[in-house]
Amino acid sequence: MFSNLFRHRPSRRHFLQVTTGGIAASALSATLPDDAAAALPVLKPRMLRPGDTVGMVAPASNAYEPEEIAIAQETMEQYGFKVVLGRNITAQNGYLAGTDAQRAADVNEMFRRADIRGIVTFSGGYGCSRILPLLDYEQIRRSPKVIVGHSDITALLVGINRKTGLVTFHGSSGLTGVGDYAMEHFRRTMMSSRAIGGVAKPPQPAEGTIERTNRLITIVPGQATGQLVGGNLTLITNLIGTPFEPDTTGKILFLEEIGEEPYRIDRMLTQLWLAGKLQAAAGIALGRFVDCYPKEYQASFPQTISLENVLRDRLEPLKKPTLYNLMFGHVRENAVLPIGAIATLDATAKTLIVNENAVYAS
Repeated sequence: MFSNLFRHRPSRRHFLQVTTGGIAASALSATLPDDAAAALPVLKPRMLRPGDTVGMVAPASNAYEPEEIAIAQETMEQYGFKVVLGRNITAQNGYLAGTDAQRAADVNEMFRRADIRGIVTFSGGYGCSRILPLLDYEQIRRSPKVIVGHSDITALLVGINRKTGLVTFHGSSGLTGVGDYAMEHFRRTMMSSRAIGGVAKPPQPAEGTIERTNRLITIVPGQATGQLVGGNLTLITNLIGTPFEPDTTGKILFLEEIGEEPYRIDRMLTQLWLAGKLQAAAGIALGRFVDCYPKEYQASFPQTISLENVLRDRLEPLKKPTLYNLMFGHVRENAVLPIGAIATLDATAKTLIVNENAVYAS
């Protein structure tokens, strides 16, 4: 579930500090009962515009090389933003971008500062779950802002949405790199107050060609409408049993993954099934599962099941509309999905449509 395909990161398998003041209050808010969190109204952030100042934070892993921060900053400047780096973005604590307190402080500061209009993330990797109890959720409610990222950032996006009702955005981090497709989704989702419409449909193949990679696959036909919730499968699974676990009831659950063998995908989907999260969802939207096949010369079992067959085995019996291979996840052309916005998944027609705006104009 590492957020950048183009650099080395240690495996997640190789692998709290407590602060004072306002952060202590936020830790208390993290223990809100689930029913209180579920009752929170939807809170939409202000739309971003060219010329706005955005804060860039590293809430998970550190920069592998210093130049990576410059690359991430320049990526976000493509949208016309002025980018302010978090105080601790260059910090390092082993595989983390500083201590838990430092990383949480950067996120809290960006929500607190009146001159910062939105928050973008440097990269994923590992570490966001560690800072969830240290975030100032009351401050986030008082000053809602766009916050975007993917991979490990899933924990941050889902946790903030769960505790505040704020619509958060599953999309490319700065270091992911983006092309025209991803930039168009970014602008339409976070830089426009109009209804978003269709998202995550793969680019059309060249005329006269048969597409092999960008094929949408209906696992269960049908249509469902509900709020979007989800992100990286590993992180969604890791949040189960915590105060930040996603509420999937009546929602469109979207999932993606990278680098996990089919039996591991099976294990995580089974965990979501045992927790009732799959059964509660109205529909399931699956993005790209990159490099999720048995590893050559290192297969975990002499026999295996293909990824598609694992997905069918776990999801077909639910009889929920399910569409596979949408254009989001650990890919350069990563669509933006707004967590908390109402969407309609039509697995028969092979479409995912966001029915409303995710930001407001001011």
